[in-house]
Amino acid sequence: MVAITGEEYEQALAWIHSTMRFGSKMGLQRIRKLTELLGNPERNLEYVHVAGTNGKGSVTAMVASALSANGYRTGRYISPYLEDFRERISIGDRMISREDLVGLVDEVRPAVEQMVREGEDYPTEFEVVTALAFLYYAHERCDYVALEVGLGGRFDATNIVTPAVSVITTISLDHTDRLGDTVDKIAWEKAGIIKPGVPVVTGVSDDEALRVIKARAEDLGSPLFTVSNKRRADVTWEEVSYSMEGQIINIQGPDFRYENVRVPLLGRHQQANAAVAVAALEFGKPKNREGKFRLDRTAVRHGVATTHWPGRLEVLSRNPLILLDGAHNPEGAKALGEALVSFPKRRTVCVLGILGDKSYREATASIAPLCDEVIVTRPDTPRSLDPEVLAAEVKRYAPSVTVEPDLRKALDEASKRTGQDDMLLVSGSLYLVGPARTYISSKLGMTRQSGT
Repeated sequence: MVAITGEEYEQALAWIHSTMRFGSKMGLQRIRKLTELLGNPERNLEYVHVAGTNGKGSVTAMVASALSANGYRTGRYISPYLEDFRERISIGDRMISREDLVGLVDEVRPAVEQMVREGEDYPTEFEVVTALAFLYYAHERCDYVALEVGLGGRFDATNIVTPAVSVITTISLDHTDRLGDTVDKIAWEKAGIIKPGVPVVTGVSDDEALRVIKARAEDLGSPLFTVSNKRRADVTWEEVSYSMEGQIINIQGPDFRYENVRVPLLGRHQQANAAVAVAALEFGKPKNREGKFRLDRTAVRHGVATTHWPGRLEVLSRNPLILLDGAHNPEGAKALGEALVSFPKRRTVCVLGILGDKSYREATASIAPLCDEVIVTRPDTPRSLDPEVLAAEVKRYAPSVTVEPDLRKALDEASKRTGQDDMLLVSGSLYLVGPARTYISSKLGMTRQSGT
């Protein structure tokens, strides 16, 4: 591997981020043209393709961990990242190296420039990053890629693949300006990842959304498998135990049973995500490069039990309890609220920041009533909601509200107000939780756990 300088890496990263100026545009024409110029690297890979309003990142992480535990070379593609851009593209437990990222940019940039010369629209940042990922996983000869959809499904840049199994986790109202303002419209967009004859696994419980998914699967001749804790589903699960140390569930399918599966991620919604991840592997039966698939169920259980997914109900410290959660929409905020109710009661100081294009009123209604003090701040993105606007909403629920737009100052103030027996909660957006995690970890003397 050729050594690079820090400047070369920053220049490569700057070029990737420069494509953000072309916005977020729906459609598959640009990504198809770009990957064609790169030799269609995505065609040499096997995928578990995961869409959904909430839970898709967790399911992607569990699937990748379970496949890695089975001995397969497994890529994981996610968005957004928390602390380091390279988290988006990883193999096993290691994110892409700086050297590899620079080398990939040197391959992809000329193809982008050729596209533009030939009269094509400039690809978006997400399309460029997706092309980088496809190329990297092909170069690295991955057996599988756990591939998370960025937005929606039908016109998402990841949707040029034909996977071994399509997964739709949950459906609720989010990104309504892009995907539609009703559950059935959003379900239609996410069902766009379903491919002819390819099995579909879903944890969707909303009857209207499920009806749309079933109709789409039937039209394409794609076997559909439902996952729920209700008996009528194809795959069900039951809780064995739940605590702040994790949770244990049993998962039952038509011809498989997993007993005492430990789910290290907190929140009962992760039980459903674990069951969906297991079902995706059982029904998808993806083939590796040699056309074979072996699924050791003990290894699957180990993979789920060792899943690391930071920033989602993540405990950084016990005394005081420091909890990070990137809940960014009403469904995610509701799951956070339900999880907090199950924790031992503590005085809670919350640092809260939400994006302006999210349903902040509904999210606030789930989080703020559980907090004794709230410090409202601004996530690190131009899309951030004005803290004063958010504070006005928080005041409807919380007895004490302070505005501090600077995140570091907000965290410092929250730390001063948090006693050893209290809880410090940081939530509202991954764009808030990521920088907060970096800052708090540094103060606690923690080190990063993945990549180089």
